[in-house]
Amino acid sequence: MMAPIKMQPERRWERRLTMQTSDVVMGCHEDSRTRSAAAGCVEEPVLFHPLGLQGLHSLQALVPSLLRHEVEMALEKLDLIWDKTFAWDMFLDMMRTQTRNSLPNADLPRNFTDVTRAVLVDWLIQIHEMMNFQEETLYLAIHLLNRSLRQIKVTTANLQLLGMVCLFLAAKKEECLLPEVSGLCYLMDHTYTKHQLLRLERKVLCGLKFDLSYCPPLHFLLILASVARCSAKVVWMARYLLELSLLERHCVVFVPTQLAGAALCLSRRVLQEPPTPEGEAAWCLASSIHVGSETAMLRIMHIMASAAAKAHTQENCASFIKFSSPETMHVSRHQGLKNTAGLLGVCT
Repeated sequence: MMAPIKMQPERRWERRLTMQTSDVVMGCHEDSRTRSAAAGCVEEPVLFHPLGLQGLHSLQALVPSLLRHEVEMALEKLDLIWDKTFAWDMFLDMMRTQTRNSLPNADLPRNFTDVTRAVLVDWLIQIHEMMNFQEETLYLAIHLLNRSLRQIKVTTANLQLLGMVCLFLAAKKEECLLPEVSGLCYLMDHTYTKHQLLRLERKVLCGLKFDLSYCPPLHFLLILASVARCSAKVVWMARYLLELSLLERHCVVFVPTQLAGAALCLSRRVLQEPPTPEGEAAWCLASSIHVGSETAMLRIMHIMASAAAKAHTQENCASFIKFSSPETMHVSRHQGLKNTAGLLGVCT
């Protein structure tokens, strides 16, 4: 009998890697192309490199293996993994599941307005900062709030209670130490009782079917920034723009990679740091990650630019104050953010 032919492990792995990265780099997902075609328009994938595809074709053959290595290094440096062996698989799962529990539209329930929602989110940012919670807790809380507003019926009088419940649930998933329920009632000036908070918590959990999973755009932002070798100031500016998007109702329909890519791209444009050949090559590699269509990217950048230009004049300025500290390199006070015409010109 003839011995079975064994394939070379390098070739087998190389082919498997190429198939796995087909959904991540250099193109749109199949389902997104289908939906766009059904809607009567086909959107082209966008690479947020300033020169577009120029200079990228020669790199395309190296993208799968090179990107895999960079993503592994980024996840390890950001302490998002315990075992580097599973880093690439985890990243692919993040890319595939980011559309899970996505919202089909930005409509708010009756009696709720954009101003009401912005006031609530700004208050949650203040409470989150006061409690010294992890950044992931804030993004998960706002995500649960967006879903809860569409899944359960809540009166305007109980909107603050709903926000606190979502923050409490997010803390249970992300934090090691939890506040007492009585302490949460104190932060709401005892407007609600412990019984009301726990009862609404059960209602929210049942409405969401106990599904609290979410991959925040902050993770994608940090991964992209690490791969692209962005400076600390660019990252802080992008984090500021990303947090401002939490207050904007129209941003709830975009997936995390789109929000992260738009924030990072707009941050680089605002700061206008002189590029280096090594930095541009790294940015080109990061640009190979699929972040959606050019139309969506420009729309998000337009929303973020508008929010940043008026943040210092708004009553809801928790994020502005938060990112004006020396620890955040005073990015919210950067003069480039006040130039509304200039920022919006980037997006036209």
